[in-house]
Amino acid sequence: MIDQQAFLALLHLVQRLPATLPAADNSDSGVRANLTFDYGGHCSLLLNSGGWSNVPYVRCEASTRSVATCGANHTNSWQWAPQARQCGAARISSAQAQFLLQHKWIVMAGDSITRFMFAALLRLLAQDDEQKIVFGHQDFQYTLPGNVRASFIWAPYTVNVTSHIQKWASGDQYPDMIVVSTGLWHMLHIGSPEGFQSAVTQLKQQSESLVNKPGADVRMHFLSITEVYPAKLRSEEKRQALTLQRVDEYNQCIQDSHTLLPAGPFSLIDMHHLTQGCGLDCTHDGLHYSNTTYDAALQIWINSLQL
Repeated sequence: MIDQQAFLALLHLVQRLPATLPAADNSDSGVRANLTFDYGGHCSLLLNSGGWSNVPYVRCEASTRSVATCGANHTNSWQWAPQARQCGAARISSAQAQFLLQHKWIVMAGDSITRFMFAALLRLLAQDDEQKIVFGHQDFQYTLPGNVRASFIWAPYTVNVTSHIQKWASGDQYPDMIVVSTGLWHMLHIGSPEGFQSAVTQLKQQSESLVNKPGADVRMHFLSITEVYPAKLRSEEKRQALTLQRVDEYNQCIQDSHTLLPAGPFSLIDMHHLTQGCGLDCTHDGLHYSNTTYDAALQIWINSLQL
């Protein structure tokens, strides 16, 4: 574990972190827009501000709560920037998360990125070793401590998520919290930014119907599309379709659709910022990232629920 003196020195340096940091080098980047989301002055977005310190095994103590990831399982440390800490960002323990989420129904719907986010939720809350993510294109759910109902829905295309939200908006039962990640399958199998933006706009409209439903108190979050590292992608099909330029275009579609707060119903979890900052060593296949990355994203999500 990092000792207290070293951590305080790190904390002094991190006090100077901007809201977004320069991206890790991606040597295959070519010409790209290198999009960054506009966090503005909104705390729901500013919780994404910060960067990786490359300091392993930070102790899980009160003095290190400005670090989202700590402990022996984390070889890298996500440190919130001052802008995020001014919005109250601080690492949430398992007990705190259980209290905050008790008796809630959480749905994480989308592609494999959402599934790994769901795995981070299980790492934080699950006490049963049998409660693990199920790989493959299928749904699954668990009841977690605190009577938390946690559901994963395989919905790789935006239209799949929209159909579920439309059903909840017209029915009497709906989740308390919804986390969505779509775009990668559309990018890989369709490859039309215009079509993706149209689908996200339809998702926004149905989601507004749900959050504006009388008596509803639904919190919604959208994961931006992760960085890709072409040299590690495992097929020629992926290398052709999942380009850095296309990632920027699809993330631009999310921003241009006005789906995100304050114009839309979704808070942002900026997976692109997290994964681009973590860099090449954090991914084994150029697309999916280390557990630490998703644990940091989960901490951003839980913090946003307190706003």
